[in-house]
Amino acid sequence: LQSWPGIVHGGCLVALVDAAAQRLGQGPGPRRVEGRLTSPVPIETSLDLETGRSHDTISLSIRQDGQTLTSGGVTALGEPPASLAWRGDGAGSPLPMSEQCLACGAQNPLGLRVALAFDDKGVWARLEPREAWRANGDRLHPALAPVLLDEVSWWLGALVMKEGGLTNRLTINLHEPDAPFDGPLIGAGRFTDVAPIDRKRSFWRTESTLTTASGR
Repeated sequence: LQSWPGIVHGGCLVALVDAAAQRLGQGPGPRRVEGRLTSPVPIETSLDLETGRSHDTISLSIRQDGQTLTSGGVTALGEPPASLAWRGDGAGSPLPMSEQCLACGAQNPLGLRVALAFDDKGVWARLEPREAWRANGDRLHPALAPVLLDEVSWWLGALVMKEGGLTNRLTINLHEPDAPFDGPLIGAGRFTDVAPIDRKRSFWRTESTLTTASGR
């Protein structure tokens, strides 16, 4: 489940928030999943999960020894946007893979093992999900979107800033979480959608989209 050695992948944490909310009664339909990653979350460590409910949102926090490591929530979502997402141009330069990362680790037995590429417009990845990332054969496992999009978005920020960083917040809109996929999935984001959100330019916001081969 890791990104950097020993800590949970940011996209995986948001997937865990989503999974816990489903157990607590959140509907399986379109929904927004948010996670605020306050501190690194260790793997293979017993942690506490606290939950709450406010109006139409189920909120959760992951804590260790009284300290909040991650907090987030899940809220029902309305209709998906009508605009078409940018999906990359097909050709580009490859980005490096790691060995054990949940998203890009070439040797991670549970991982996506996704290879990303970039050009002067943005970052993208095309992949056929492995069996562990499928549900009922032709549906996606709910964790795929946050894990893949976190990876695409991290690289967008790193290439714009020209240095590595850490994800500190993720918001995932799952418009059609139960839709079947009909070929390679495409996760992509453009550099024009990367922008600083503070005067010191220490924090940046990126945006990326996951679509099916037919554009859903």
